[in-house]
Amino acid sequence: MPRRAYLGLCAASLFWATAFIAGKVVLAELTPLTAAGIRHLTASVLLFPFAWRARHRANLRAVLLPLAVMIVCGGVFYQWSFMAALQRTSATNASLLVALNPAFTVLLAPLVGEALTRRGVAGVLVALAGAAVVITHGDPAVLASLLHARSGDLLAILAAVLWALFNVCSRHVVGHLPHAMTNALCYGIGSAVMLTLALPEAPFAQIVHASPSALAALLSMVVLSSVLAGQFFLYGVHTVGVGRTVVFVYLVPVITALLSAVFLGEPLLAAQVAGGALVLAGVWITTRTPVRQTIETEEQLALAAEAEG
Repeated sequence: MPRRAYLGLCAASLFWATAFIAGKVVLAELTPLTAAGIRHLTASVLLFPFAWRARHRANLRAVLLPLAVMIVCGGVFYQWSFMAALQRTSATNASLLVALNPAFTVLLAPLVGEALTRRGVAGVLVALAGAAVVITHGDPAVLASLLHARSGDLLAILAAVLWALFNVCSRHVVGHLPHAMTNALCYGIGSAVMLTLALPEAPFAQIVHASPSALAALLSMVVLSSVLAGQFFLYGVHTVGVGRTVVFVYLVPVITALLSAVFLGEPLLAAQVAGGALVLAGVWITTRTPVRQTIETEEQLALAAEAEG
C-alpha cells in the first residue's frame, strides 16, 4: 500500500539521520575504526539468517571482482571514513557532504558504460559549489589551510566518493546476489578487516568499558540505519517507484541539521543552509531522470541505499 510505503520512507530518512547523531555519541568513547568494525560485525550477524535463506539464488562466481570492490569501498573504507569524518566535523556538515554521493555516482557512471550527460556534469558542478560553501563557511581564506582546518569535511567527501564507487559496482552484482547476502558479505568481511586493523586499539576492550549510552547509540546505528532503513527504502522502491522514493533521501541532511541543533547543540550556520541548498539542488539535477524506469535500475538504487550509513 502506498501509505505504508510512504510511512516507511519517512522512517528510513529519520533512521539515517539519527546515525549522524548517534555516531557522535559513540565516537566520544570509541575510536572510528573500532566503532565501524563493531557496527558492521553486528549488522552482518543480524543479516546472516536472511542471507542464508536466500543462498540458493546466489551466483558468486559471476560477480567476484565487483563484489570485492564493493567490500573494499563500502565494507571497509566508507564506514571507516564516515566515522572518522563524524569525529572531526559537525553532524550537519557530514550529512550535507555525504549527500554528494548520488552526484559522484553519476560522474563515475562511464566506468560501467553509462553516458555522462551535460545535465549530469552541471548538477555535479552545482553540488560541488555547495560543498565548497559548506566546507569554507563562505570564507575563501580557509582554502589556504584546507587539509588542516577541514579534515573532517574532506573525509566526508571521501566517504561520498567511496559510496559512489560502491553504487557503481553494485550494478553488476544485483542480478546475481540477493540484497541481504550482498550486504552481509560486505559487512562481515569489512568488519573482519577493520577489527584486525584496530587490534592495536584493543577494540573489544573499548566495547567492554563503553558506557551504556554509547552502546545503545551503536546498537541504534546497527538496527535503525544499517538494517531497517534499507529494508524500508527497498519496500518503497517496489511500491511507489524509485522516482518518488529517492526524494526521501534528500530529507536526511535536513533532519540531521534539526536533530543536531536539538540534541548536540550544533548551531545551524547560514553557510550550511546556502551550501546545503546547492548540494541538494545539484544532486536533484544530476539524478533527475525520465519517468520511465526499469526494474533493474530500481533494484540497483535500492541496494545502494541499503549500504548507507
